[in-house]
Amino acid sequence: MAKPTVGILSIGDMGVGIARLLLANNYHVVTSVSSRSEATKERAQKANIALVEKDGDLVDQADYILSIVPPRDALATARRIAFAKIELEKRKQPLYYVDLNAIAPRSSRQIADIFQPFTEHVRFIDGGIIGGPPAPKPDSPGEWRKPSLVVSGPHSLHDDRSGHGASLASILNMRHIANEIGPASGLKMCFASTTKGPTAIAIQSFTTASRLGVLDELRAHLSNYSPMTGQLAEAGVKGMPSKAYRWVEEMRQIGETFEVDGGWGSETAIFPGAAALYEFVASVEGLGGEKGSEVEEVVHGLTTKLKKE
Repeated sequence: MAKPTVGILSIGDMGVGIARLLLANNYHVVTSVSSRSEATKERAQKANIALVEKDGDLVDQADYILSIVPPRDALATARRIAFAKIELEKRKQPLYYVDLNAIAPRSSRQIADIFQPFTEHVRFIDGGIIGGPPAPKPDSPGEWRKPSLVVSGPHSLHDDRSGHGASLASILNMRHIANEIGPASGLKMCFASTTKGPTAIAIQSFTTASRLGVLDELRAHLSNYSPMTGQLAEAGVKGMPSKAYRWVEEMRQIGETFEVDGGWGSETAIFPGAAALYEFVASVEGLGGEKGSEVEEVVHGLTTKLKKE
């Protein structure tokens, strides 16, 4: 039986990693390059991902679509697919649309509403990705290091009548955790808050210590009295600059999750401030490359910018 076609939107680091995993398992992977840059097209072609010019072509060809876009683009991406109404309504088998973006449960419920008029043609699945992009294990040929893909909602890939869904879920390390829309995206938000939130604290701590002339003392005391905290803080500060622009909306989505689904009021809000902090970090030019920087470089760049504000 021929393997189905999986559409991926869009082709960032995670999208490329998942595409390579699927291609290694003989799936056909396709993406729409409508309004995409030449760099994105080249990245997709280099990864052997097939290109289509229009979203309608993607809807026509794909059995499954995985949405893996920046959080700010999640709703717009769903609307793009829903806008391909003619192609959706021509389908003989339902299209499985799996939203794997770092968004709040309320945003996932809004996406479910977008597809509600197409219930006969689209099976919407709420999801989230926890961990880094898939990659082959260097010491174990044929085996892959995979992130955890958590999903929820009334539909599951295991329900796919084509018989391919369960196999695809296994290859992607996908686990269905609830029958409602929201728990999967909420789990992603809660997890991200515990990893990216502390980095925001470390940024302010390290830059303030630097301006007080005690950064070396702070790092030494962390090493002596709370080494794990110090290691995580330094790794976060070094690796964060190139990702900061992507984390801005994610922090807002975490804040929304805690307020709407967690019941925390605005007077206890932490993450709007974290969003503003990462927006500030992203505005500092030359702060860090893709491979990260040294702590001193990041702190120097931030403190220099702070003095100008």
